Amino acid sequence: MQKIAWYIKNGRGSGALVVLIFSAFVAFYSAFNVKTILPKAVPYVQQAVDEFCPIRVQNGKVVVPEETIKTHAYQLGDEKIWLILDTTKDFLEQEDVRNGITITRSYIYTINKDDIRRQSLKGNFVLEKQDYTPVLNKLIDWLALSVAIIGPFLNFAIFILLVLFYAFCTGFACTLNKTELLFKTKMRLNTVLFISVYLLSSVLSFAGVKISMLAFFLLMIALQIICVKKISATSEKKAD
Repeated sequence: MQKIAWYIKNGRGSGALVVLIFSAFVAFYSAFNVKTILPKAVPYVQQAVDEFCPIRVQNGKVVVPEETIKTHAYQLGDEKIWLILDTTKDFLEQEDVRNGITITRSYIYTINKDDIRRQSLKGNFVLEKQDYTPVLNKLIDWLALSVAIIGPFLNFAIFILLVLFYAFCTGFACTLNKTELLFKTKMRLNTVLFISVYLLSSVLSFAGVKISMLAFFLLMIALQIICVKKISATSEKKAD
């Protein structure tokens, strides 16, 4: 903790290198998860293909199979995920909403609790009943590689903007504690705080507790006030 405190008050730079390292860590961890978790879903996808295909779409509408309802449920942990093919209707009715994916005659619905997204079917294509396992495994490999290569830079762009935003928000904590901090000090402070709160929210998420954006923001502001107060008190002692 003393080293972190020293870094915030006396370190060099604005913390961009620390943000870049953390961005790379998050990207590599995400790539690792893609590579280890997604392959477990491949057998379920292939099972769905065997049950639901062939599916033929012409001019953005499912023409094969016609007037058909097929459902399959997958148990993932405590949640049940549904895959539904319903070509008896164009639009999904409210009473038919279930977590997972529903394909109607004209749309694909992806549903996650209260989040419902709809994408219209387009063009002409056929999903044949065949073994898609090799193709899916290749896609997973490419996805993991893309996340590992592009992820660090994309994460860095997002994280550094958020740290910059919170650095400007530190003005409230400075006003409250009647002190002034150099901009680079604010950046280093918020780099440490952002990474800490991000990791905390990730740990809580694994435990089933989700931190909202508002809660994340309020926690950052509260920690800013506490840290700026301590920095101010340390500076006053040195001045004495």
